[in-house]
Amino acid sequence: MSDQNDSLDTLVSASGTLAGIGLALVGILSAKNTLTKTETIADDFFLFSSIGFLVVLAICYLAQKEKSPSRTQKTQKTQKTAEWIFSISLVLLLIAGFVLVYTEI
Repeated sequence: MSDQNDSLDTLVSASGTLAGIGLALVGILSAKNTLTKTETIADDFFLFSSIGFLVVLAICYLAQKEKSPSRTQKTQKTQKTAEWIFSISLVLLLIAGFVLVYTEI
């Protein structure tokens, strides 16, 4: 159970930071007067990845609340779900970064 809590703590910490970064980038891009089509796509990817990281935060919070030994299997499934959503959100963040760099070339 200790490894599981460490994993959830890591997901919470990383997700909170990455959600903040993604939302800051959305705000920065939105401050521009005009956005190109590729910048709009990057903005959407940053937004969806941030939403994914926020969902991971909520899931991890709920998983940490379930400390009962009878719910260990359910908590493990919840943790796996959070890990998958985190991974997908991280890939979206990377794609958004590549798209944004592509617009600057």
